[in-house]
Amino acid sequence: MTAAAKPWQPVVAALANGRLMKVYAARVLGVEQQATEKELRRLVQVGLLAAGTFDPVPAALADILAANTEPKPEGIDKFFDGGRLTQLPMNPALRSELLGHLADRLIPADTVLSERDVNLLLGTVTADIPTLRRALVDHGMVQRNADGSAYSRP
Repeated sequence: MTAAAKPWQPVVAALANGRLMKVYAARVLGVEQQATEKELRRLVQVGLLAAGTFDPVPAALADILAANTEPKPEGIDKFFDGGRLTQLPMNPALRSELLGHLADRLIPADTVLSERDVNLLLGTVTADIPTLRRALVDHGMVQRNADGSAYSRP
């Protein structure tokens, strides 16, 4: 996490000052309220009032909320949390895409691996190693020899 201020922090800091909160509230409500130039400039600085007119900026709070919203993951990314697989997709196309991605990412090409080695690699993304290993084999992303002791990518 960086030490940089989040977009909401200056606004909350300004509104934590009771006097600035009253000045801002009065401006929003259109109520007469004595305010110093310094108070108005501070509210402009944090983006709550427009420069020059000192009118409230209608979208200021919505913009702050939007700036602090993380984008919703799409595609296969929505099946990961912190690099860990949370579930396999039910949709066959997404499942195939996700398994192909994992095979490419985890299983080296042109290499024969023992079941133990495959389990170690799959364990970096899931706690349910047998289910993922079985899905990779069932979908043809990984080949298993007849006795199940060796795995490779086709």
